[in-house]
Amino acid sequence: MNPAIFREYDIRGIVATDLTVEVVGEIGKAYGTFVQRHGAKQVSVGCDVRLTSSGLKAAVIEGITSTGVNVIDIGTVPTPVLYFSIAHFNTDGGLMVTGSHNPIEYNGLKMNLGMSSVYGGQIQEMRKL
Repeated sequence: MNPAIFREYDIRGIVATDLTVEVVGEIGKAYGTFVQRHGAKQVSVGCDVRLTSSGLKAAVIEGITSTGVNVIDIGTVPTPVLYFSIAHFNTDGGLMVTGSHNPIEYNGLKMNLGMSSVYGGQIQEMRKL
C-alpha cells in the first residue's frame, strides 16, 4: 500500500494504481477498526458519481462490515448529504468515496467519526492498523 495516499485530510490516489479494490477493502477494515475503538457501531457510507466510485464503495463497505460495524449505504450522493445522513440516521460516523475536484483518474475517501472529520494523526493511525 502506497503510504503517500494517506494525506492530511483524506485518503487519495490514482484508481487502479494506488486505490485498488483490495487496497480500499483494507482501508475499510482499518476505518471500521478505528471507529469501533471509539465506540462506533454503525456508520453511513456514500459515493460520488465518478465511474470508479461505486466499485470502491462496495469494497470499503465489505471492509468496514468485516470488523462488525454496521453500514447504512446512502448510495450516490453529494458529500454534504453524507454529513446530513450521520445526523439523520444517528450513525457514529461516515465515509464518502469521492474524487472531489481532482482529475478523473483520482478517487479518494473522506471520513468522519461522529460529525468530526478524521484527519492528521487519526489518518496516520488508521494507516498503521
